[in-house]
Amino acid sequence: MAGGGIELSVVGCQSSVLTIIKSGTIFRFRWALLVLLVLAVPVLAQDGEVMPDAAHSWMAFFQHDTDDEQPRLIFIDTVTGEERPMIVSGERFTPLADSILYFDLTSGRVKLANPERGIYDHPFIQPGGDTRRVDWLVDAERGRIVWTLTSGDPAALVTTTTIANLDGTNPRQIWVDGPRNGLRALPVAFSPDGSTLYLDFQPDGISDLTPFQQYAALVGLDIESGAWDYLPGEPGCFCGAGFGSGLLLRLGLTADLSGFDLQVHTLPGGLEQIIPALDLPGYTQGGDFLVSPDASRAVYLLGQIKDFGQPDQSLRTRLITVNLQTMTQTDFALPTGTLLRPIAWTEDHSTVLLVARQSDGTWKFDLNDQTLEQVSSAAYLGTLQANGE
Repeated sequence: MAGGGIELSVVGCQSSVLTIIKSGTIFRFRWALLVLLVLAVPVLAQDGEVMPDAAHSWMAFFQHDTDDEQPRLIFIDTVTGEERPMIVSGERFTPLADSILYFDLTSGRVKLANPERGIYDHPFIQPGGDTRRVDWLVDAERGRIVWTLTSGDPAALVTTTTIANLDGTNPRQIWVDGPRNGLRALPVAFSPDGSTLYLDFQPDGISDLTPFQQYAALVGLDIESGAWDYLPGEPGCFCGAGFGSGLLLRLGLTADLSGFDLQVHTLPGGLEQIIPALDLPGYTQGGDFLVSPDASRAVYLLGQIKDFGQPDQSLRTRLITVNLQTMTQTDFALPTGTLLRPIAWTEDHSTVLLVARQSDGTWKFDLNDQTLEQVSSAAYLGTLQANGE
């Protein structure tokens, strides 16, 4: 797919089968709208949980591969089907109420892209003169956002953490950490009751070199008091982890270093169970967890990757499905050469949406029949409220 339109197809939806495929034809907004409505694609919070549907909303996509080689955001009106593309140069695209929040690589500024108001600077989250990195985490359920500004010399990094309402009201600085040698504090998740912010002491700059998000030392910060402590089992290996529904899922190297056991912790602490590693020799990296809202299932990725991000990159990945009721896990081979990551649960937690990290496309994986289907030629970001409704 090139240009401004989005090509989509789907096979299978709940109990019916729908196929929308026309060889050589580019489907524009009307087909995009039809397919995604049939799929019941959810409104996403940043942690992959479903937000209440808005009567009038915009579906947001990102597309790298275009005719003019200019990546763009594409917004589709769910009522009229109108399609609005916007050329962007950015990363970390995050649904935020009625806009997409992202970091603009050209200007070095935090931006908002809104289908009706265009692209503009975020009004209160911006790097300062000595800021090396700005990170954020959205608490959509409570209408809050937390962000960190990391500054200083690489050997003496200081991270300042601030929380505010989404409209900028009630801002509070809740933690200043450092100086630390090469480590910044990265916000990762909120506790279910919103009282605790989970962060990681992240080796600065290394995330750009790893195929999956890795964590070095996870901590819990009490938002009111500013007191913090390591989470159970931390610091651990520099490995993948995931939060959701009061659980911490953490990969840990096996004793013979041949794979990863999966540690299941309840938070703030207590119960711990270990699910033995799968027999997958050569799969030496893992992460990108997604926990279902009812805590019954989780998915994550394991990878056999060489020369990540290079022209001669070799990439094989497997999607791991975890049954958190029986404490078992199974694996499914994903397409070779395509790095996918799970972003959302759909259809009563029986299917997962995945998007391509380095290329374009959205896929749907059915956990019941173990099938994978591509449903969009662009990467789905989420569904936005219209006019901040």
